[in-house]
Amino acid sequence: MSAKAFLDTNILLYPFDSSNDGSAKGEVCLSFYGRYNCCTSIQALHEFCFVCTNKWKQDEAVVAQAVEEIRNVCHVGMVTLSTLYSALHIRNRYRYRYFDCLMLASALEFGCEYFISEDLAHGQVIDGRLTITNPFA
Repeated sequence: MSAKAFLDTNILLYPFDSSNDGSAKGEVCLSFYGRYNCCTSIQALHEFCFVCTNKWKQDEAVVAQAVEEIRNVCHVGMVTLSTLYSALHIRNRYRYRYFDCLMLASALEFGCEYFISEDLAHGQVIDGRLTITNPFA
């Protein structure tokens, strides 16, 4: 069984980004689906939809199809009240922004070993069991 990795929103977005930089990074991000047992949270999908519809002006049907493609290769977990309390603990300890902490808390709840993101400190270990990994560092 491969290691479990949580994919942050930016990692979900790159394969669907048609810009030159996005396309190159998208290839790197697609490779994670074969290397890890991938998961993300409903929060990340909300952020994904927001960027696709508002920033990139994509049609809702196209975005819905993209979400289905992600769901086919990535477990999507829910954010709960317990996740919220864990996020507050992580924020107090590591001083990341709250919504980043909510994703870190989700990753811990899902039993992930890796948190794949380009937004947080590469190599940092959260609560002794979740390693932040920036694939572009």
